[in-house]
Amino acid sequence: MNEKSRSRRRFINYKTLIGLGISVLGLYLGFRKFDSREFFTSLKETDLFLFFLSMLVMIFSIYLRSIRWKYLVLPLKKVPMKELFGSMMICYFGNNVFPLRAGELLRAYSLHKVTRLSTISIFGTVVVERILDMIVFMIILLVSAVIFPAMPVWVKWSGAAAGAGLIMIAVLYVVYQRRREPIKRYLNSKLHSSSHTKILQPVRHFLKGIRTLRNTPHLGIISVLSIIIWLIAIFEYWLIGSSLHVFFSIQNLLLIFFVTSAIISVPSAPGYVGTYHAGAIGILVYLGYELSQAQVIAVILHAVGFFSLTSIGFIYFIKYHIHVQDTSLKEVQIDNDY
Repeated sequence: MNEKSRSRRRFINYKTLIGLGISVLGLYLGFRKFDSREFFTSLKETDLFLFFLSMLVMIFSIYLRSIRWKYLVLPLKKVPMKELFGSMMICYFGNNVFPLRAGELLRAYSLHKVTRLSTISIFGTVVVERILDMIVFMIILLVSAVIFPAMPVWVKWSGAAAGAGLIMIAVLYVVYQRRREPIKRYLNSKLHSSSHTKILQPVRHFLKGIRTLRNTPHLGIISVLSIIIWLIAIFEYWLIGSSLHVFFSIQNLLLIFFVTSAIISVPSAPGYVGTYHAGAIGILVYLGYELSQAQVIAVILHAVGFFSLTSIGFIYFIKYHIHVQDTSLKEVQIDNDY
């Protein structure tokens, strides 16, 4: 079987088909009742200045993510911002174009190409970044459930679950800190057994990436940037709504943010098409907006990130000479310089 066939089979499988099916269902649920005249009339009223300003804010938020990533990668190697930003944009391009959320692997591989760092070590820093995002999201959810008593019951229960999750994360961290050496000895004994020798080196490189958060002296900056990034993400919703002459209250803004942020974790076609629209339309209708207006808002919310990040990511994808087959497991072996 040649490389092209293997690459095709990696992306076209039952998981891809399930994602496509869910996206089609999402599009059906969101647009089964569709008034084209009302839709395009509302669409024509879009304030283009605010629309393109929203795109710039979106790109700026990705630049802030690149700065945060710089501090996570720093214990491995000092990497120029332009390379980090380029790899970050390739990530969003990959998620929006290729199935199975291939962007994260493309991001790690593209940075490897320009730095010769281990792809798996880089991927470890990506995992740390996603954990940080999850923690900040849980904090925002918990705080919102506490300070906004009029929030729906499901938000309050989600806030309680987030609080419990944060406590669990804190307990696990304390336990690990106190039992670090015994845990390390146990893992080393398992990994050095004859049946695990093939994965020993990859695991070591992955853990090297994971440990960057512990090894960095910039934890404070990373934490502040994580909060700012998510606050800007919430502000983007308000700005995009304003471009359609819709001004969300803080509570409604948070509800839309929670639903659309959570819905993208559902398997879907590339770019979260269908699932994102269904989630956005559903919460907007729940908040009392007319269906045609909710559909326009959902389309614009999705379009701002999709077109801005995909177009810039495509430029970097071409610039870095990335090929999808390059991300096969064979290419991600740990024979790198660092």
